[in-house]
Amino acid sequence: MILINDQIISPILLESLEEMNIPVFKQGNRSGLSNSLNVMGDKQFFSLVNEQQKLLTNSESCLALLESYAPNSVQNRWTKQLKDKGAFRKILSSMYPDYFYKIVNKNELYELSPNDIPFPVVIKPSKGYSSVGVYKIKNAAEWEDTLRKLETDLFLMKNVYQEVIDGESILIEKWIFGEEYAVDSYYDHDGNPVILNIFKRLFKDEYDTSDRIYYTSKQVISEIYDDILNFMHKFKEVYPVKNFPIHFEVRKSHGTMIPIEMNPLRFAGAGTTDLGLYAYECNVYKHYFQGTSPDWKEALSNMDDGIYSFFCAEVPIHISQNLIKSIDHQSFQKEFEQILEYRQIQAANDRTFAIVFFKSETMDELYRLLQLDLQPFITLKEMQYSREGSKE
Repeated sequence: MILINDQIISPILLESLEEMNIPVFKQGNRSGLSNSLNVMGDKQFFSLVNEQQKLLTNSESCLALLESYAPNSVQNRWTKQLKDKGAFRKILSSMYPDYFYKIVNKNELYELSPNDIPFPVVIKPSKGYSSVGVYKIKNAAEWEDTLRKLETDLFLMKNVYQEVIDGESILIEKWIFGEEYAVDSYYDHDGNPVILNIFKRLFKDEYDTSDRIYYTSKQVISEIYDDILNFMHKFKEVYPVKNFPIHFEVRKSHGTMIPIEMNPLRFAGAGTTDLGLYAYECNVYKHYFQGTSPDWKEALSNMDDGIYSFFCAEVPIHISQNLIKSIDHQSFQKEFEQILEYRQIQAANDRTFAIVFFKSETMDELYRLLQLDLQPFITLKEMQYSREGSKE
């Protein structure tokens, strides 16, 4: 079964759920989504949750439903341990004994001496979402300024992502140099790992932590598939899970695969996992619920030489969402040479205004789009003032 948040929902997911008649427990009040779905009530959902039950979400906010309705389930226990980045590092400590990390509360963060920190490091909320509050700190001179930025982020995002971000516990960890990959996967009923998607993350510079562009290709899959599968086999030895989907991010540095984070019970967020359907015809929802695995050898042989990407278009953080009058989606689409699908997003609790699946022949287009300023596509409301000078 699946826990659905209807704020940002993939049309491919809805079609797949209807086709497979998967039981749905819905979070949200939008109409028009449940007419053809097998929607459950609270009691029915609670009665079905057990260790053998396949469970998926389409949003991290749905994890709160699991905590509310099935707090003692094995899925909830696994989820809480993996979602907490600090607890996750403790789980992996036996696999990476020399990896530096430290968990502190927000007050202790300001009491730390930069002289005691082995820079470069990254700081982030132990329980977070996307790249909110994630900062790389290169040296001690950047420490205090970065803490102020983190404080501002947590304040601005407190009401927007309150269900999935906890700013009271902060993780400080070693910054891993290397190329970063995002993986959609699951462990089957016997605990065997199954890889569904492999995407590569594109960065503007060494400080960039945004999620704007991920891409995949024959080269991307070939260069990292074996390493990812080996990691998943090693991970199940220290944390044996079954019937469990995981979206995780890893970096490969000097031949070593080090995980950045593991996100339980979901695939790539906001429906971006659908990129695999365009690139190599992988429907992650069907594979997971039907217990099947992609034939990667055949998929690679059938792929062309194109680069398949998704672009997450977000309202710049300095712009308040309630001040936005309109977004020029038509002009924004003209920035792409070959759009595979353009999804307009209207979600009150997310800054994403569009997700674009597109294909490129070379990396040049991706690097150009990575630097694209999105503010010109956003029109703000005109502020009116009374004679006394106050805003109306």
